[in-house]
Amino acid sequence: MKKSLLILLLFVSKLVCFSQITLSEELNENKLINKGISYIEDKESKLSLNQILETKEFIPINKDVANFGISPSTYWLKLEVNNKTSKENYGLQISQPGLDEIDFYEYDKNGELKCKRGGECLPFSAREFFDPSYIYKIRLDSTKTNVFYFRIKSRDNFQVPIIIGAQETLFESNKIKDYILGIFSGIMIVMLLYNTFLYVTVRDKTYLFYIIYLATVILTQVSIQGYTFQYLWPNVPFMAQWSAFIFSPMVGIASAYFMRVFLNTGFFCPKLDKGFKYFNAAYLVAVLFSLLSQFHISYLLITLSASLLSMYMLIAAFVVFKKDYKPARFFLLAWFMFLFGVTIYAMTNLGILPINDFTFYTMPFGAVAEVVLLSLALADRINVLKTEKEESQAQALLVSEQNQKLISEQNIVLEQKVQERTIKLEETNEELKVTLTYLKDTQAQLVDAEKMASLGQLTAGIAHEINNPINFVSANLTPLKMDISEVLDVVKRYEALVPNESVKEQLSEIDSYKKKIDLEYLKTEIGTLLMGIEDGAKRTAEIVSGLKNFSRLDESDIKEVNVNEGIESTLVILRSSVPANVEIVTKLSDVPVIECYPGKLNQVFMNVLSNAIYAMKHKNPNEKNYLTISSYTSGEKVCVSFEDTGIGMTKEVQEKIFEPFFTTKDVGEGTGLGMSIVFKIIQSHHAKLEIDSQPDVGTKMTLILNKKLT
Repeated sequence: MKKSLLILLLFVSKLVCFSQITLSEELNENKLINKGISYIEDKESKLSLNQILETKEFIPINKDVANFGISPSTYWLKLEVNNKTSKENYGLQISQPGLDEIDFYEYDKNGELKCKRGGECLPFSAREFFDPSYIYKIRLDSTKTNVFYFRIKSRDNFQVPIIIGAQETLFESNKIKDYILGIFSGIMIVMLLYNTFLYVTVRDKTYLFYIIYLATVILTQVSIQGYTFQYLWPNVPFMAQWSAFIFSPMVGIASAYFMRVFLNTGFFCPKLDKGFKYFNAAYLVAVLFSLLSQFHISYLLITLSASLLSMYMLIAAFVVFKKDYKPARFFLLAWFMFLFGVTIYAMTNLGILPINDFTFYTMPFGAVAEVVLLSLALADRINVLKTEKEESQAQALLVSEQNQKLISEQNIVLEQKVQERTIKLEETNEELKVTLTYLKDTQAQLVDAEKMASLGQLTAGIAHEINNPINFVSANLTPLKMDISEVLDVVKRYEALVPNESVKEQLSEIDSYKKKIDLEYLKTEIGTLLMGIEDGAKRTAEIVSGLKNFSRLDESDIKEVNVNEGIESTLVILRSSVPANVEIVTKLSDVPVIECYPGKLNQVFMNVLSNAIYAMKHKNPNEKNYLTISSYTSGEKVCVSFEDTGIGMTKEVQEKIFEPFFTTKDVGEGTGLGMSIVFKIIQSHHAKLEIDSQPDVGTKMTLILNKKLT
């Protein structure tokens, strides 16, 4: 029994020793604490400080560095230090800039527990020291065990390397780290500027992708070390916390695109090239998880994607290398260096390897080696392209010389044939000139005939349209004269008044006369007759205005006009030819002016509308038909559509309507030149006429015009 009790006491004493760190002599250099730390995992982040102080469930950490992998939990760390030295003032440093929340608790001289808040959730200015790492001044009492607590939470890499040492040695080691990372940043920025200069010089898109890749690598590496938060956005904690979920996917996607362009994987290994899109999708899914606040899943997916993509790119580069593409040699060596650094970094994130100087600097220096080698690879690629260009030029020169010799031999034969053909062409030209003159005369006669037909239709329409308002005015003139005559009689009676004793009798007679002729009614009737005459005059003026607008038939100058005016004037001319069962619906929107030949464009409207009216006139006269005219804009075009419910056209007719002399009208009703002239006018306007027609349903013609003719 006594022996068992002794063994138990020895075990407890070892456990106590394991959970404490003892300083037996003053520290001359920094010391990484790998003992004396214990922890509690708070999975729901609900434990309070009092609960932590009362609990005895702390678990000792048996690793060189407290590494919790990738976890959404909150961790409480307890550090116990026995100071057996005469020195009391020390420094405590957590060399992990990417922690989101870190609350440091220590007892003051009065035994009260004080808290210092830190982490990327706060502005950088909240830190006690201007350094990416978290540094705390601590006092170690030599008369008792010194206890410190940390409450830590992180979205990404959850390693907590704790270093203790004199404040001077801590700052000195951090300066060395700053110098090393300054050298890294300087090399990377120089390479970025150098390749930017090359891109501006040679304009090769490979350099552009490389520049983008370099920029993402610099941002990612500097962000991992905490320098972007320190110098670029110290007052934007949001950027500090999200940088791992933004820059890491960016560098992965940029590296894949650069490799695909640099090694031309689409040509050398097309199947592997298609696989890169899945990695891009994985990165986008990781970003999506981060937006959904699933940061541990997002960071784990980013880490795994980076590792797998690095291996995948190495395999693709090896395949291209096997196909004897020389730039792949440099790329393989460069990517192997970078891959080694990425693998070491991923293993530290997953908790497989600890954070130390080797694992801390492997990825940055691997990136530097990769950047230098890739720059050499790009330079070698230029040499390869130059050699290929020279060989291509030499081959082209040889082919050119052979072609020149062949051309010289063929020229002799061709000259003889040309002379023979020239004699025949001159004879043919004479015959064609005679034929062309005859055709021009015939064409002029036919066009004149078409114009005379249009003119006859125009004259009949104008006569009919003007006759109606003129008759209306004439009919109102006679009653107006009579009414005015009676009003003038009243005026004369007033003028004849004699100012004497019988003036009342005279006024009484005038009043009797006014009642007799009903003067009030005369006033109303005169107003009505004048309004009728005015309406007739307006309608006549409208017809004259429409005729004036339409009569620009022979204008040959390009002018800016509104197509709505041409449509309205054409409708005025054609109003008399519209059957009673046809209703015209206009939907003219506010369209901009266009450059055109106004008279010719009016002729297009006249022919298209005449054909539409004809098609509805020869349908069932008892059936209601509609002609809908619309104008609207479509992008940079002005469109006019004419949609009727007439007899429609078959596909065969649609294919022939622009042919000269083709017509579906009865004999004597058309020359077959109307739509042919329309087609030529449309061509001269660089416009387009779209036709959609179905038999017995109707036809829709859409004229698409440019705003600028030239």
